[in-house]
Amino acid sequence: MRLVILIASLLILAEPNNSNAFDQPASSCDDLGALAADPLRQSKPVRFEDIQASRLIRACLTAIASATKAQDQARYYLQLGRGQLRDGDSGSAISSFYKSASFTYPAGYFALGVAYLLGDDVEKDDAKAKDYLLLALENNVVWAAKALSALHENKASEFYDVKRAQNYLTLFQDSRF
Repeated sequence: MRLVILIASLLILAEPNNSNAFDQPASSCDDLGALAADPLRQSKPVRFEDIQASRLIRACLTAIASATKAQDQARYYLQLGRGQLRDGDSGSAISSFYKSASFTYPAGYFALGVAYLLGDDVEKDDAKAKDYLLLALENNVVWAAKALSALHENKASEFYDVKRAQNYLTLFQDSRF
């Protein structure tokens, strides 16, 4: 009888927690905020418009606090930034992207590059955008090639170069398939 109880106890412990996936902050942060452009993502990508900001922010803050690996912490900061952007807190989002990039996280560079390229959440700065996007691209973030194409395609940019824009776009298209 004790053996049956012991086996039953082990099976219950081995089963997925039925209470909610949000009890596991690391996987929740990944599941709620994974970025399609992140080659190191751990979960299926979440479209920006589908982000549940407050849940993502809570999950990522908890995951950051308990992370033991720098790469995980960097990924959580990136995803935290996505939640903060979705929540309308662009200042905190940019700060989170900087923290992600401070760990040399490739998609953190990408997020900063796009922010500087668009100038929606920080002052537009094509030189910074180019630098961050090149760092991202050098670290296998192929979506950076698409952003670099947009940078070089913009006639108002000091980096305007139609041929280079096309080369980056081709690189992006070839790398995705």
